[in-house]
Amino acid sequence: MMALSFTSCIDLVEEVTVKKDLSGHYEMRLETSGFGGLMNQMGSNISIPQLKELDEKMRVLSVQPGISHLKKNIKVNEMQFNISFDFENEKALNNAMYQLAGIEPNMFVKKFLKIKKHKIIRPNLNPYLQRIIEDQDLLKQLPSTDLLTYVNYKFIINSAREIKEASNPKAIIQSDKKTLISSYSFKDLIIDKKDIYLKIRM
Repeated sequence: MMALSFTSCIDLVEEVTVKKDLSGHYEMRLETSGFGGLMNQMGSNISIPQLKELDEKMRVLSVQPGISHLKKNIKVNEMQFNISFDFENEKALNNAMYQLAGIEPNMFVKKFLKIKKHKIIRPNLNPYLQRIIEDQDLLKQLPSTDLLTYVNYKFIINSAREIKEASNPKAIIQSDKKTLISSYSFKDLIIDKKDIYLKIRM
């Protein structure tokens, strides 16, 4: 395959802002750069089956206790994707993520985030990602898995308290000491099955 003329094409970003009272704001968005080159490589047959169910999930989420200011901007043809909401506490955030992922919570399902006064923990959610990819047969829609190198996943935490330590070497504490960013290519996640467990200490 001819090398692409850009180093980064698409970033899928999850950004969580946690206030001192442990309420906060969640946002998932796409940030695109050089997307035309990738589309030429991928062709026009890529589909996202989950988007067909998203409107109903958002409707349910709009009346979920502890969730407010829900916003959505999705235009597939223009590669615009943004979902955001405010959450009252850890329980409300995790229930919202279960709803968006179509997962029925039970004692065996990991929380998306554990939010405490002096620590935030994100478990390794890669096994769930692998299951979704397998169930939807998503890899077969790609002409080459090399393209996964140009799609990145970024996880950002904004904390009201100073971040002192992070367990994962891929997680970088920013200069303000209140923002942390971790980044993986989709190849890291899907092909190499990297462990994304992260413990943040404030």
